[in-house]
Amino acid sequence: MTDIFEEVDESLRQDTVLKWWKRALPFLIAAIVLVIGAVAAFEIFRFQRADAIDAQARVYDTAITAIEAENLPAARNAFAQVGQGEGGFAAIANHMLAEVEQEMSDDPAAIAQHLRIAAAADGLYGDLAALKLAYAKADTAELAEIESIVAPLVQKGGQIGSLARELVAAKALSAGDIERARSEYQALSFELEAPEAMKVRVSQTLQTLPPRPAETAATPAAQPAAEPPQPSDQPAVPAPQQ
Repeated sequence: MTDIFEEVDESLRQDTVLKWWKRALPFLIAAIVLVIGAVAAFEIFRFQRADAIDAQARVYDTAITAIEAENLPAARNAFAQVGQGEGGFAAIANHMLAEVEQEMSDDPAAIAQHLRIAAAADGLYGDLAALKLAYAKADTAELAEIESIVAPLVQKGGQIGSLARELVAAKALSAGDIERARSEYQALSFELEAPEAMKVRVSQTLQTLPPRPAETAATPAAQPAAEPPQPSDQPAVPAPQQ
């Protein structure tokens, strides 16, 4: 009897496993299909990405060749084509477009537009474009606009941040805001990562700034020198004799 019960129990276990397997099989197949599909999609994306980068590189090389041949219109067209894409080549292409526009027409609006597009890129290329944009607009824009452009660079710090702060200080000085310029220059004088040449410029500029009004008021005014006694026309009265 014991053997019969064991056989029945084994049959029940096998039947349960079979039912569970039949229920789970569609889900397992679906999971396997999803994994295979994800891997295939990734490989296709990577292939397309590599192909797109290769195409950008070829057009960029065409633009560089055009610059070497001094064919600026062809270079502008090629850089514009690359600049419409994404990634590092697009950011560099917009940098180059700004340079080409400066050589061809020196149009501030066109130059600023290309630099603004390049500044949207992440990383070093975007930071450099933002700094170049601020320099390009420094002569015409107000201090507030310059500050808004370089504010992210100042927050990041580093050498690019120091250059951005120096531009703000110079713009404030040219606008007549001596105290704001003094504040920025003094902050720069304590920047450890600031370039050595900048530290020299900052030190020289701070020495040329006029003193603060409070410092001027605290300095006592020079007293006029006492005039020497003037000779008298009257004869000297002799001292009385004792």
